Amino acid sequence: MKANHKITGAEREVMEVLWGRTEPMQTRELLEEMKERGKKWKRQTLNTLLFRLEEKGIVSRKRAYVEAALTEEELLQVQTQELLDDFYGGEYGNFFAALTGNKEIDSESKSLLDGLMKKLKKK
Repeated sequence: MKANHKITGAEREVMEVLWGRTEPMQTRELLEEMKERGKKWKRQTLNTLLFRLEEKGIVSRKRAYVEAALTEEELLQVQTQELLDDFYGGEYGNFFAALTGNKEIDSESKSLLDGLMKKLKKK
């Protein structure tokens, strides 16, 4: 089965808490934090969200502790690559054509893209 790193709004809220931590946190602490943020979730609701995030490889759980397995930037990169693959056949040219509507882009944007391409070629 193809990986899917798309997350729901509720899953994102959980991740925002986890991304703000440097150490794993207990699930009960996470539940309390979500309650402080106005969520009236039961333990099972949080466990369901964590299970889904774990299946996607976004969180890691060990016993009663949970932590982010991907940083916010890493998740965004994976999601972007999935979008590129799913909608544009993995081709940057197809993506840029769709992004610009096949219209000419201004010189500032062109310079920015040229700089990014040069940077990528060095890697």
